[in-house]
Amino acid sequence: LKTAYEAPSPRSSIAEELKQVARLIATRQARKAERDVFYVSFGPFDTHSNVAVNLAARFEEMDAALRLFVTEVEAQGVFDSVALVTHSDFGRTLSPNSGAGTDHAWAGNHLVIGGGVRGGRVLNNFPASFLDGNEQDAGRGRLIPQYPWESMMAPVAEWMGVEKPYMRSAFPNLGNFNMSRLISRSTLFDA
Repeated sequence: LKTAYEAPSPRSSIAEELKQVARLIATRQARKAERDVFYVSFGPFDTHSNVAVNLAARFEEMDAALRLFVTEVEAQGVFDSVALVTHSDFGRTLSPNSGAGTDHAWAGNHLVIGGGVRGGRVLNNFPASFLDGNEQDAGRGRLIPQYPWESMMAPVAEWMGVEKPYMRSAFPNLGNFNMSRLISRSTLFDA
């Protein structure tokens, strides 16, 4: 590695996983890798109680891990060729439960981070209202998504080299959505 990459204390599983990814990225030429996809896992975010405290701790841990990782891939000179993409199997309710936590829901937010990402923006739309009974509210703050998961992943796949004629093979649900709801590659990435 090009940096000291000192893992935070206390030990952070996500920092360790991203450090291993940085090590693998550093071997890309020896491996003759044209592109890679790495999967890391971080959680839990299943915050059925004390969401404010638990979420703050998770965000602090993630922030420290991302800072180390980004510093390393910048030192390797490859940050413009790296995209970090978040995923979750479900969203969370906007209104709290009786334990000051949140319950399972549908809509959620995702992040795309990278040197080639046109960042600092929120893409797609916020709900017009977060009040109970708004047009997206399915009850108790469970929002019905306006945009498919593919709206974020299709431009990432295209950036990685999936050609447009193969997008429907890569994302079979694309045909179920209004294509105007998809983010374009040029909107998400610089190049």
